[in-house]
Order: sequence, then structure tokens, then C-alpha cells
Amino acid sequence: MENSPALELVGAVFNRRWRLARLLGEGGMGAVYEAQGINGEGQRAIKVLHPEFATEEQVLSRFFAEAEAVRALAHPNVCQIFDTGRAEDGTPYLLMEMMHGMPLSALGKPGQPVPAQVVVPLMVAVLGALAVAHQRGIVHRDLKPDNLFVVGDGRGGQTAKVLDFGIAKVMDGAGGMGSKTKTGVLLGTPGYMSPEQIKNSKSVDPRSDLWSMGIILYELLSGKQAYEADNEFTRLTMVLTQDVRPIGEIAPQLASWNGFFLRALARDLDKRFQSSQEMAQALQQMIGAPPSREAPPATRAPNKGTVALSMPQPPSAQAPVPPGPTTMGSPMHTPGPHGQPMSAPYGQPSQQMPSQPMQHGSVPPASMQQGPNTMNVPRAPGMPTLATGSGPSVPVLNAPPVGVPWWVVIAVGGACLVVGFLLGFAVG
Repeated sequence: MENSPALELVGAVFNRRWRLARLLGEGGMGAVYEAQGINGEGQRAIKVLHPEFATEEQVLSRFFAEAEAVRALAHPNVCQIFDTGRAEDGTPYLLMEMMHGMPLSALGKPGQPVPAQVVVPLMVAVLGALAVAHQRGIVHRDLKPDNLFVVGDGRGGQTAKVLDFGIAKVMDGAGGMGSKTKTGVLLGTPGYMSPEQIKNSKSVDPRSDLWSMGIILYELLSGKQAYEADNEFTRLTMVLTQDVRPIGEIAPQLASWNGFFLRALARDLDKRFQSSQEMAQALQQMIGAPPSREAPPATRAPNKGTVALSMPQPPSAQAPVPPGPTTMGSPMHTPGPHGQPMSAPYGQPSQQMPSQPMQHGSVPPASMQQGPNTMNVPRAPGMPTLATGSGPSVPVLNAPPVGVPWWVVIAVGGACLVVGFLLGFAVG
């Protein structure tokens, strides 16, 4: 950076608020400076677009749009962006959190492996940030060790923060991988790109980020490049056509990781980890750590519009069988033989539950059939049943008689007349 034109901005003041104290780093799209608040605001980092991009409307719109998306994440493992703006001369910039630490690439000595017990907690923290971003439709697309920053966690330990969320979209606006910076370096990081990103950088999904995470982890644990090549073109070709060497062949003590990387670096998207939570959970299992709050276990998303209703339990002289849940507006899922969900179309009589609580002694409706999600109604010998299609039979209970038989009324009335006659005769 000694001869970088970016050094010319050191000492400049933006908007009478921020003085650029020193150049921290420089990339393909811009430079990052340490900034001091003139009015006592403290220390911040400011990222400034290179001048050649500052007048391209497409790049500018994406630059600011991605910044707003990152501000909305508000995750402790994402480098915060506090504000966006333009300097007096129109230079666009981002006002960011100033971090003290080191990039993940500096965690160990070059070419030396880093212990899994050190690496995995950092990767799980990053996956927690990715989970939130992916849920909001934000894919990083340029994950690499230099974009993951190791900082103190405030408890005497270390954690990692993600930088440059969405910068790849800004790169697309500047021309994608075919465009070069003023130093002649391709935009993007081929060594960490997934196969699908190499083929079409604009149609990636969150699983592309998970590929990059797999490459980063492989290289940290082994101390070797996942795809060793003399040049980037050869490396890209290898990513598209070859599997990585099993990590157990490089480091026999890591042979138990072979299966993990077989999945993390699967070129077939459907064979790869499908979510950040799923990958984090697998990582924690590899080192025997309990699940982290930053990366909860992956769960299948419920069907939209499904509302589970808790049905009241009817009182009964017998031990009641609690009714299962019912749903509104979507298929109902009930437990199967081994805890697996069983589905049936909404509205099928055999799967519906009454919407009103049952009263003691009332007759259960025919829709409450025997099954894993219904009440069990015993059938007395000889009791008729009501067939309901292909479902199980339901006993039909005859309602108890209501009122008093006519002959009882006549007998009681006659007895009363006789007793009254005898009493009248005795008194008279």
C-alpha cells in the first residue's frame, strides 16, 4: 500500500465529522480507513469506493442498497454499518464498526494447521450470522479468510465477524469476474467460489456460501489449499471437475472429517448441507460440543397458513386419550409409527376434530375415528358400526332414552287416587 493512490485521502475530513487517520486496507472496490470523530464520536472505520466506480450509477445503487440490507441484520457476528453518505466532493462511503483483531487468514502460521477446537467455534459463529442473512435473502458470495475477522468476545475468548456482506453484487454491477481492478486482479476470489458460482455468479443461493465455508475450514484444519494449482484458471477448472483430496490423506488424524467434507464440498447442490444451521450442528457434533445458541438446529419450515389448535380434553370415567392437533387452512400432520409425520388432505372427515369441547356423557361424532390422532371409543358386543370410506369403523352409540314411559305415569297416578280415597275415608 506504500504507493497506493488511496493514501492521498489520509488526513481528509468527511462532512466536517470524520478525519481519515490512516489507511487500513484496500480491495478491488475500495479502501478502508481508520476514522476519528471530530466531535467526540470516537473511532470508526470508513470504506470508500475507488474513484473509477464513484460515478457508475449501477454500482452506487448496489453499494448503498447492500449497506442498508446489512444494517438491517443487526447480528453480533456481522461487522456493523452505522451510516452511508457522500463526502463534500461526492465520494460515496460507508461508516462502519472499527474492529480490533486479525483476519481469519492470520489465525495460524502459514501452511500450519489450526486445531479444530479453535476453528470450529469461530466457524459456528459465522454460520449463525449467515443463517440470519440467508433468512432475509442475503447471500454473501465472497466468503474467504480475509473477510472473516477474529475479535475478542468480551469474555476472554474469541469470536468472528463477517465483513463485506453483499460486496459481490456490487462487483457484478462493475462488470463481474470479467472486470479487473486497476492492479489487474480479477474481482472475486476463485479459490473459494462454488462450482455454480463459477458457472453463473448471478444465480447463487445460500448453499454457495456454505461451499465457501467448507473450503475455508478445510484449509485451516489441514494447512493446505483445497485445490492446489499453479494459476487461477486451473484452480477454477479443478473446482468444476474434481473432488477435493480426502483430508484424512493429508492429515491422518483428521480422517474422521472425510465424511463431513464429502458433504460440505459436494458439487451437487442437493448433496450439500442445505442450511447454515445444519452445517453448524454437524460441526459441533464433530468436536463433541453442545449446540450453540448462535446456530440453532435446522428445522423444517411449517407450511404457510398452518395454525395448530389445542383441543380441550373431554372428561370421562375412563382414562382419556388426549386428542391430537388439528389445523386450519392446510394439511394436518399427525405422528406416525416412528414419530414421522403423516399427512392427510384438509377436510377429510377422518382427520377432523370437533371445534367445540365435548361434554361428559355426550356422544362423540362419527368424524372422531380411531387412529393415532383421535379418541378411542370402545365398542360393545353386537353394537353396529358406521363405515366411512376406507377409514376405520366407528361404533354408533344409541342415545339413552329421554323422559318417563306412559305406563309409569298411569300407574303412579292411579296409586295416588287410591291413597287419597283411603285417607279421606279415614278422616271422615
